[in-house]
Amino acid sequence: MKLGVDITWMVGNYRGMGRFARRLIEPVRASVLGLAPSGVATTEWPSISDGRGFFPWWEQVELPRLCEAQKLDYLLCPYNTGPLRPTGQTRLISVIHDLIYLQPWRVLPPARSPYQTFGRVYRRHVVPRLARRADVLLTVSRFTQRELVEQFGLSERDVYVIPNSISDDWFVRPLSQADREPYLFTVAGEVPSKNVDRLLQAFALARPSLGDDVRLRIAGIKSAHHEHFLRRAATLGLLGHVELLGYVSEQELKLHYRQARAFIFASLFEGFGIPVLEAMASGTPVACSKTTSIPEIVGECGLSFDPWSVDDIAEQIRGIWSGGETFEARVRDGMERARRFSESSVAPSIQQFWERLS
Repeated sequence: MKLGVDITWMVGNYRGMGRFARRLIEPVRASVLGLAPSGVATTEWPSISDGRGFFPWWEQVELPRLCEAQKLDYLLCPYNTGPLRPTGQTRLISVIHDLIYLQPWRVLPPARSPYQTFGRVYRRHVVPRLARRADVLLTVSRFTQRELVEQFGLSERDVYVIPNSISDDWFVRPLSQADREPYLFTVAGEVPSKNVDRLLQAFALARPSLGDDVRLRIAGIKSAHHEHFLRRAATLGLLGHVELLGYVSEQELKLHYRQARAFIFASLFEGFGIPVLEAMASGTPVACSKTTSIPEIVGECGLSFDPWSVDDIAEQIRGIWSGGETFEARVRDGMERARRFSESSVAPSIQQFWERLS
């Protein structure tokens, strides 16, 4: 098998989709030919860097051209989208992580970033056609599988499910409650779906009952947007109680999870919910949204709330902060649940996927 892989977002400071793609191709890495626009290079796999890098042009024009030129058996597009143009004899494998971008604008307003809003418009145009055009469709949760089936008239057997996974080295001895630092931790972003504004409101509502030194530490919001959210925090009386971290390395991220008193995840829409998994694997109690795919990941191991309700979020912040006799049980149950999504647990599903295609 000769497998072309769009590696555009699998090199450098890659994030969730890049990590998933790397784990997905590991069993067949000897068959991989990396494909990237000019200027994107790697030595991890044999690769070709050729073509203009503007993503829609790269994906819709350059990738089909390279498929035909290289006579690939398969092309893997792991970023929630893919080419609609013919790829010759090359069969298309598309990974659809979520359908968040299809939410109506009245439900999910445009992002603060024009680039992110453009990406949403692009996917709204491409994905409905791609879901029917792809030869192999793959997603990361049963929830998104059901969405794909219901929205695009597919059957369940048309959509493979391989969950996101977490490396086994996340599972270390958790800190005791007494050894934790006085902060709530979350991993979010500046896009409206991450629901940071309601989380700030809820934290302001809950803070008087949590203690004077409590902080909310937020990773994932790009530095260019920090000022906006810090101003919002200040208007809510949270000056000095909210920390924005921006991008952090994986080692730093692990430390933030482990030392937190609790983890809070207020996202409105998720195709999977990797931060919740990382928190449970780190042995940190979780309070999270009870919407979309998140209950599928957490099970009964965390406190849950309606992410549209500031009052409900605040109530569960108070509950998860209180700790006490339930702390150790939440830690134990969360880690046990997270092991279902460890790399070693998910690896057989990945192996079976490639065996079916070979």
